[in-house]
Amino acid sequence: MFNGVSRDKCIWFCLICWSIWNQRNKWVWDKANGSAFGVKAAALHLLQDSIKAQESQVKHQSARNNIADKKWNKLPNDCIKINVQTIGTQNGYIGFGCVVRNSQGQFIGARCGRIRGNWSSKEAETLSLKEAIIWIKLLQLNCCIFETDSQSLTYACYGEDGCAYFNTIVGDCKLVLKHFNHVLVKFVFRSENCVAHELARTALSISDLGEWLVTPPDFLNHVLESDLI
Repeated sequence: MFNGVSRDKCIWFCLICWSIWNQRNKWVWDKANGSAFGVKAAALHLLQDSIKAQESQVKHQSARNNIADKKWNKLPNDCIKINVQTIGTQNGYIGFGCVVRNSQGQFIGARCGRIRGNWSSKEAETLSLKEAIIWIKLLQLNCCIFETDSQSLTYACYGEDGCAYFNTIVGDCKLVLKHFNHVLVKFVFRSENCVAHELARTALSISDLGEWLVTPPDFLNHVLESDLI
């Protein structure tokens, strides 16, 4: 039969067999009666569920591919872009990293380090943004776009103040941001934030702050080059 009919008919035959076997088990163990119609209906439902699951998987994979294809984008003007990232708690520390580039994607500076404490993910992301904002202000850069892959943090920067500790740290960020002439906090996908992620990961393996100006560290070169492709 498998050699002489189409693939769809082979699938249907297998589902009918499974449905018969399942109905026989119900009779053996539960003494539940069934019918030919019930066997066929069960097989049909299985087939429909399988088709829906496959369609859903294709859509999900397509969405994932679209996200994966997103890369760091150059700026259309002379603004400075700062990518910010956090790595979760490890041995009582979080790692943060921020990378600064100009509108053409050329490296300006980078900074990374550890912050002690058992922070929630939202608090950790906000602390990392705060570290980046303060550092950029010290560098006297004014027209800036801060990019983070935390959507909740991005919303919070433009929302109302709250009472939670997370909102307190966001409030600190807002106070410093007021000192910039032109500034924006923007959400990006993780695939667009790879260089900051690499830096934050490295931060957990060093004891002091890492800071580089003009020339990037060797371990960042391959990610920086990949963003420019």
